[in-house]
Amino acid sequence: MVDVQPMKLVNPATALRRQRANCFELSTILASLLIGAGYDAYVVSGYAGQTTCNGDLSFDECPLLATVSPTTPPPATPTCVKYKARPAKELFSRYEKMMVAREHDEIRRRRESEIARELAEREASSPEC
Repeated sequence: MVDVQPMKLVNPATALRRQRANCFELSTILASLLIGAGYDAYVVSGYAGQTTCNGDLSFDECPLLATVSPTTPPPATPTCVKYKARPAKELFSRYEKMMVAREHDEIRRRRESEIARELAEREASSPEC
C-alpha cells in the first residue's frame, strides 16, 4: 500500500463546480463548510498512534494535581491602584420613601390614638374618691 498525497489541491469552489474531486479535496470542502457553519474544523493528513486515536491520557500528568511549592512567595498585590471600579449606585425612589414614611406615621398615629382612648376609658370607669 503506497500512501501518495497530491502535489496540489484545487480550490473547494472549483471542485464543487467540476463535481469531481479526490479525498483530500473533499475533506477541504467539508472543512470549509464546517468553518462556515461556525465549527472549529481542520484537515489533517497523516498517521496517528493508538493512544492518540483512543484519547488515552493516562501517561500525562494532571495539571490540577500539581501543587505549588511552599517556598514560592505569594503574588504581590499592587500598592497603588490608579483606576478603581466605582461601587454601584443605590437606586431608590423618593416617592416610595415618602409613601413608606406616611405609612409609618399613620401607624404611629393609630397607636397613639388607641393608647389615648384606652386611658380615657380607664379614667371614665375608675371610681372617683
